[in-house]
Amino acid sequence: MERFQITINDWAVFSPSRMKREEWLAWAGGGADGNPEACYKPDLPWVNAMLRRRLSPMGKAALWTAGQMLGEQRPEPIATVFASRHGEVGRTVKLLRDLAVQAPLSPASFSLSVHNAIGGIHSIANKVFSPVTAISAGPDTLCAALLEAYAQLRCSPDKNREVLCVFYDDPLPPPLCGLNQTPSEVQALAFRVGLANAGTGILLDFSLAQLPEGDRQAETQACAHGDRFLRFLLKDDEVALKVIADRRFWQWRKCG
Repeated sequence: MERFQITINDWAVFSPSRMKREEWLAWAGGGADGNPEACYKPDLPWVNAMLRRRLSPMGKAALWTAGQMLGEQRPEPIATVFASRHGEVGRTVKLLRDLAVQAPLSPASFSLSVHNAIGGIHSIANKVFSPVTAISAGPDTLCAALLEAYAQLRCSPDKNREVLCVFYDDPLPPPLCGLNQTPSEVQALAFRVGLANAGTGILLDFSLAQLPEGDRQAETQACAHGDRFLRFLLKDDEVALKVIADRRFWQWRKCG
């Protein structure tokens, strides 16, 4: 089985009850359940005010985490990967309801409902000229985004550069809410991903295998894949993670 290596050089995470780095580190260690009354809201001064008002809370969360990974003193990533299992499906449901009653459709809602909309806003607001990729891969979405980041890094002539990887999702709205799997603490998270030789950071080794035909099975885990991966990344004594998702088997391991 072929194995690959990446380095997580930096990270940012957002949820309405938790957004500070120390809060997430405490959460990963099993303490500090967060403040349900905090009701954090991401501040996006770099996004045009008119456009900012049109963004959903999830879209704002995704752009906030991406923004934390950029700065004047940091080189621009060679590419950005935006990954979401469901994307702005709430907007799509609203558009379908309007169609059903023959109500006029909102052009703004339509333009922001497509899967690459958040990535497009990110590239405009932050004046990013490098490629932006949008990924949706069902329960494999987070792992697939990191695999895409690895592939783009390997194709780059500059092996010391990074890819910005952003994962975001919300619970499904009615009438799709019955399809929700497991509750998630993480609403949006972003990583600066480099190759194994890119310097300091958390070095990860991973592999991907296809489950045998007829062995399709769902994981019975208490939390969503985004939460599981983040806890694995931040918790010092958690050195391995196994993810079974949609007939694929991912194995992650910390190196060193």
